Order: sequence, then C-alpha cells, then structure tokens
Amino acid sequence: MTSYTFNSNSLRLTRSRLLKLYVLTAVLVVFGFVCLEVTVRYRESLKQPDVMQSASDLMAALPNMSISGRELGNQMLIQNVALFSQYPDPAEITSAYVGTSRSKILHPSQFGIPHAVVGAGNTYNEITYGLLLQAEIQRLKFPNLKRVYVESSFLLRRPGRLMVETDHLKYLPLLKTLTPLCSKASDVPGCQDVFVQAGSMTNSSTTGWKPEMRRHRSEFRFSSLLPGAQNSIPVKSDPLLGQLEANGETKGQFRALTEKAEMRPEISNDNIKAQRLRDITSDAPWDGLFDMFALWGREHGIQVVLFQPPVRSDLYAYQVKYGLKQHVDDLLRVSDKYQIPFVDLNRPELGYMSDWSLFSDEDHMATCVGSGLLLLALEAGVNRFEQKHDLTPVIERSPLEGDSMLRLSSCKK
Repeated sequence: MTSYTFNSNSLRLTRSRLLKLYVLTAVLVVFGFVCLEVTVRYRESLKQPDVMQSASDLMAALPNMSISGRELGNQMLIQNVALFSQYPDPAEITSAYVGTSRSKILHPSQFGIPHAVVGAGNTYNEITYGLLLQAEIQRLKFPNLKRVYVESSFLLRRPGRLMVETDHLKYLPLLKTLTPLCSKASDVPGCQDVFVQAGSMTNSSTTGWKPEMRRHRSEFRFSSLLPGAQNSIPVKSDPLLGQLEANGETKGQFRALTEKAEMRPEISNDNIKAQRLRDITSDAPWDGLFDMFALWGREHGIQVVLFQPPVRSDLYAYQVKYGLKQHVDDLLRVSDKYQIPFVDLNRPELGYMSDWSLFSDEDHMATCVGSGLLLLALEAGVNRFEQKHDLTPVIERSPLEGDSMLRLSSCKK
C-alpha cells in the first residue's frame, strides 16, 4: 500500500513537472516570437521610407539609391534604371526586350538589329507584374519606343494577388500607375485583387496584425550573418553594371555552341527547375499579366510581341506534364483577342529544343548560335505578322538558319 502511494504520488509529481515544462516552453516560444516581431517592427519604423510618393520621384531617385542583400549582382529594376540613365541617345531607341534571364542573353546589336535595348532581369518573381514594370521603365526612359518583345514563358505565371518582396516595396508607386489598365478591362483575371492590395500597402506597414517577420525571413538566414552580407553600396557601384552595355546587352560574346562533354545531364523530377512548374496550373487563371501587356501597348501606341523561347527537350517534357497546354491556350486567346503576334518557339517540331548544343543549361540559350537563332526567329515572326497578319507565325529552325547564315557567321566556332 505504501509502495502504491509512493508510486502514485511520484507519477502525479512527474506529470505536474512535465506540464509545467510544456507551459514554460510555450511561454518562452511565444515570448521569443513577440520579442523578434517587436524588434523587426521597431527597426523598420526607424528606416527612412523607401517608397516615393510618385513614380516620377521614384524614377529620379533610383539611380542614386543604395542596394544590399539579394539586389547585389542581380539585374533588378533599380539596375535597369541606373543602366538606361547612362544611355547616350535615348531618343534613338525604338525596340526593347523584356523577360527573365532567358531573355538577358539576347544581343541585338551583334546580329544587325539597331536601336534596341534589353531590359530583362530577375524582377519577375519579386513583385507582381514585374515584367510589365520592366517595360514601363523602358517606355519612360526611351520616348520613341515603338515595339516591345515580351517573354511569355510558362514560368512567368503567377497567382491573381499581390506578391512583393520587401526590397521591392519601393516600386509600388510605379506599379500603381498601371491601375487604370485594370479598371478599363475588368475581365482581366486577377488584376483587381492585385491593385486593391497594392493600394493598401505602404513600405513601413508595421501596424497591421500580420507578422512582419514573414516578410523579412530572408534576413534571418545564416548567410545573412556572414561578413559582408549586410553591406550596402550605391547601385551605380554594383559590379554587375560593368558587365553590361548601356543598352542592357551582356558584354563580350558567348561560345558558339556547347560541346557534348559540357552539357548538363538530363534532369529528373526532383530537379529544382521541374519543381518550380508543379503548382503553376493550380494558380490559374493567374494574374492576367499578358492581358495587361496588351492593354499597356494599346494605351501607349507600342506594338507588343509575345514570344515563348524554347527550352531543352528534357525540361519541355516536364512543362507538358505540369500544364504547358493551358498556358499556351491562354496566350493564343490573348493573341486573338488583342490581335498581337505570339511567336511560340517552344515546340518540338520546330527543331530547337532537340539540339542541346544550343543551350547552356536546361532552359537558357546562352550560346552565340542559340541566342542568335532566338533573336532572328523573333524578327522573322514580326515580319510574317506585318506581311501576312499571321498572329502565330511558325518559325522553323532549318529555313531560318539558311536565311540567316551570314548573320550567324559572327559566332566564332
């Protein structure tokens, strides 16, 4: 009986101690969360507001701003503004290219296409309509812009809501100038929610109930503690700008083709580029990016040309698996609705994706011949549209290569 009483009391005592330990742990976790949240909000409240009150103020300020963190060495909107501000004769520019890193590899001047700028970069996944902001910056910097080639890769599909990283909040005034395009065409899927959310945001929105830590989570990574990780430099001092011409082209020349021994191996389902495709169709009908481009072009008298660059055949198989057809069908709808050309080079029968020597990796044509073929195919597609009003010109590789042999000869073997 004594033993039972002792054991019962011991068990009760153990449970009590465990309960107190759990409660104490929970209290410490909540306390730590609150302290970190308060610290983040206090730090943000001390910062000078990065968001300008108007787009014109923002455009004037960007070339003199400082950058840090992920903005260092990545071609964001701020680098494009700083770069184009140095262009010697803005009035001569008549055409431009916007897109992701798949479009940064274009060299129009090398292949005999004058008066063109390349404003592609890494902003498309940092802020909703980032690609359209690339184009709007080019329109503001180059008053005689007449044509914009818009990369329309499957990867560019985004949900119909505002998505913005902390260091891209400063671009909200520029984003808000696009609001009238949405109000004039309420049938653009997703755009209303984007601008409602954009209108309610400020750079130092530290009074809401949503955790601020979530927006600053990248700053709590181990890499942010390393020496130099928090360094801030003027955007004009970014070494990236030294690698680019004033029109946005990469300096120097790519190798002609990729040798077989240097080709990336065939990707598998766990490859990061395959993983990025998995949830795209679940976000449909997306944010209406390409409808917005068509309306933007109509508003400013600029011809918009949609194009889908080819990817390697192994990555293409995953695009098909994860909903490429739905993406292409929507682009065909946009092309027909607004009567703008769509040059789709991401098709097996055209002869690009099966030749892996054209690609530097699974989806970048960063070889001289690959970049040249992409550029010349877009030129041929526009010519077909202007001559025959062909909204979806089919540009096969073999005839194009034959017609452009002399221009491609600049690629040194």
